[in-house]
Amino acid sequence: MRRGSGWGAGSGGLGGGADWVLLPELPGPRAGAVEHLHRRRREGRFFSIIVVAEGIKMAELQGSDAADHKTDAFGHVQLSRIGVGDSLSRHIEGVTGFETRVTVLGHLQRGGTPSSVDRIWATRLGAAATDLLAEGKSGLIPVRRNGDVVVIPLKDVVAEQRRVPAELYELAKVFG
Repeated sequence: MRRGSGWGAGSGGLGGGADWVLLPELPGPRAGAVEHLHRRRREGRFFSIIVVAEGIKMAELQGSDAADHKTDAFGHVQLSRIGVGDSLSRHIEGVTGFETRVTVLGHLQRGGTPSSVDRIWATRLGAAATDLLAEGKSGLIPVRRNGDVVVIPLKDVVAEQRRVPAELYELAKVFG
């Protein structure tokens, strides 16, 4: 998960049964969202869930220059401040006349209760990280791999950006 990757949105959209998912990795499907909403309406489905990765760039939604946006300590534009969901919502309402509502997942996540699986994995990974610190080891990170905790070099994790594969997006379209 990085700024230009839609893992959170792709997985959340698939897991939550979204009707349309917009990811930075897949620029093509963006234009079809409005047509998709019209098709669903014709089929008698009067609601849709659209999941949008915050790192997506859509020319039709660019209302201001990136220089106008707040940056973090590294000089990166703070994506959460751009409000791509709000921009898309206004765009859809303007083009279709359909009422739209926006929910920012980060707001929901802060108040959500973790599942037992979340708690177990967080505990296992946290314990492994604590063990590494106690042993004076650095530059390593515990990760979940094949149902187990393994320790790998941190540089391997950050060496390249892992993009959402098109297959995940295609699977998410099953619900649309």
